[in-house]
Amino acid sequence: MPVISKISPQVKRQGYYNIYIDGKYELSLSELDLVSSGIKTNQNIDEKKLKELKNTQAKSKSYNFAIRYLALRPRSSHEVNEYLVYRKGFTQEEAEYTIHRLTNEKYINDQDFAEIWVRNRMLLSPKSERVLRLELVKKGIDKQIIDNVLVSLTEQDMLDSIMDVINKKLRQQKFRDKQKLTESLSRQGYNYGLIKKAFEELTLFQD
Repeated sequence: MPVISKISPQVKRQGYYNIYIDGKYELSLSELDLVSSGIKTNQNIDEKKLKELKNTQAKSKSYNFAIRYLALRPRSSHEVNEYLVYRKGFTQEEAEYTIHRLTNEKYINDQDFAEIWVRNRMLLSPKSERVLRLELVKKGIDKQIIDNVLVSLTEQDMLDSIMDVINKKLRQQKFRDKQKLTESLSRQGYNYGLIKKAFEELTLFQD
């Protein structure tokens, strides 16, 4: 039966240990995982135990990749899953473990993510409610959460949004035509009633 021949601390990563079996490097574990595993030098190890250790190593790597990914900006659970499975090559089981752990640790919260996404959009890059809904669907947000977040948008929020879009479009000569501007706003998901009200507020195209 294979034997754990050496357990040595990593030089570049404090708190991680390399595990050698029969004189050859096999895997690495964090100090916490190492202690939890109960393994020791000169201990026999069967295939089942080795598989468990490698599974622990994979989940630890998945978690660490996700933490770095989340450090860039808030992410939805769907985004984290896509990143781990399709970009980093982890199994669905490993990704689900990581997402469950990060959710419990409050690093992932789809409700909070959706609220932040909509708030930032309205402040930095105003969108229609329809576009916001489509964006959140693409982020994998549950329909109920989307409904709960978007219902908080007031008519004034959407009016401010469309007026901001209109003011930016008016910098281009072609959008100084009422029909072209209306068609462009409609394609962006704004309804005619809101468009009409925005034109009135901005005193545009008055007869």
